[in-house]
Amino acid sequence: MKEGYYLIGEVSKITGIPKDTLHFYSKTGLLVPDYVDECNQYRYYSRFNLWQLDIITTCRKLSIPLEKVKQILELHDNAKITQLLLDYRSEALRLSRYYQQVARDISWYEQENIRISAGTLSDRVEKKWLEEEKFITGARKKDPDYHANLQKAAKDELRYAETIQRKYGYFLDLEQMKNGIFFKDREYLKIADCSYTHVKPESLYTFPAGEYAVCFVHIRDGAADFGPLLHWIEENGWETDAVYAEELGLQLFDYIDDFYCEVKAHLTRKPDLPEKRQQACFLK
Repeated sequence: MKEGYYLIGEVSKITGIPKDTLHFYSKTGLLVPDYVDECNQYRYYSRFNLWQLDIITTCRKLSIPLEKVKQILELHDNAKITQLLLDYRSEALRLSRYYQQVARDISWYEQENIRISAGTLSDRVEKKWLEEEKFITGARKKDPDYHANLQKAAKDELRYAETIQRKYGYFLDLEQMKNGIFFKDREYLKIADCSYTHVKPESLYTFPAGEYAVCFVHIRDGAADFGPLLHWIEENGWETDAVYAEELGLQLFDYIDDFYCEVKAHLTRKPDLPEKRQQACFLK
């Protein structure tokens, strides 16, 4: 055997690259040993192969795909190699932005869990001014495909959204609330920082700005205690013309029959009650 040639086991010890990886490089044509013994079919790597492995290792540290690594090995023009790396740099920056968003989304999900835990401990009703918001709505519940309708309306917006940050909510039936029934007349979906450019106008709803009575409610088996909220509205001289229930946070598991919502009742003032009865902001 010529001096300066190495069997695969020796190459693995010299470079630290596992033999399985060297076999894979050979099989894919990325790095073929310089010499194959015709008698025993042993494959021998040359000093030039070792240099190629150094190039491959360097490129892999940059997470450059094997296809581009192969192009680099075939080039003997540093200007062209530099341009190829610059092209990959643009992709690396795109991936960097993507993973930064992934990290932000995971942190957001953690905060959602904290918000859910905090909300379940609250037992008061508060009056809040809420700004106008837009969200995607589906068909009314009388349509048997009402949930699928929402998914269909939102599919393109979710596809192009750069974040998983979202809120699911419901329009509630006020008469059913009086009987302690959590009846979802309609569903909606809010997507963070979203322009809703991929949603048909008829599938958008504007959440009006104004005063709201807000509280947290535990929904279990389609029922909830709305008594404190309805009592507060009556005692403080208000009426409500729309009630929305928004899930406290996104949870990546099925929780249809047991979850918490932030309920927001849009307030309209009763004209015949004294002003002083309409000052309280919350009731324990």
